[in-house]
Amino acid sequence: MRFANYAVVVGTVASLLLTGAAVATAETGVGLAGPAMTTGTSDLIPESELLDAGEIRPMEDVSDCKFNLDWPHNSGHVAGNVTSNGVINCNSKKKYLGVETYLYRESSNPGYFKLVAQNSAVNNSGNGSYVSAAAALGCVSARYYAKAEFLMVEGNDARHERTHRTPEIQVNC
Repeated sequence: MRFANYAVVVGTVASLLLTGAAVATAETGVGLAGPAMTTGTSDLIPESELLDAGEIRPMEDVSDCKFNLDWPHNSGHVAGNVTSNGVINCNSKKKYLGVETYLYRESSNPGYFKLVAQNSAVNNSGNGSYVSAAAALGCVSARYYAKAEFLMVEGNDARHERTHRTPEIQVNC
């Protein structure tokens, strides 16, 4: 995939330099309106949205808490595992914090994903400000996505429930 895309990009640039855009489009058969794909994962998610593997992207702020779900990635804690971690991190104590994280892997039938790992954690001590749950399993090179369900209850019993899903991303072991 990378080599074919590289050849199209190089061929298009060379044709543009030598003969102009109209002839380049006719010679390569590639439309110039869209960006050239240059990585194996760019057809899964736009390159502008790619983060480093495992980088946490805050889902949103709720009250004084951040609800986060990291993208599936090779574990830095347990060699040979793929993991995704759901986290609630607050600046003040909460009555209840809970997160359930699910990890899905593409099945042998492309485009269909199967739940392969899940984990949950709660902090219901009444004075907690942090909770995390990592879904993990032995790594198999495949496309994955993660989903997390978050629940935070404030001291006044105000409930904040959210669900977040990552894009599908290739993880290689």
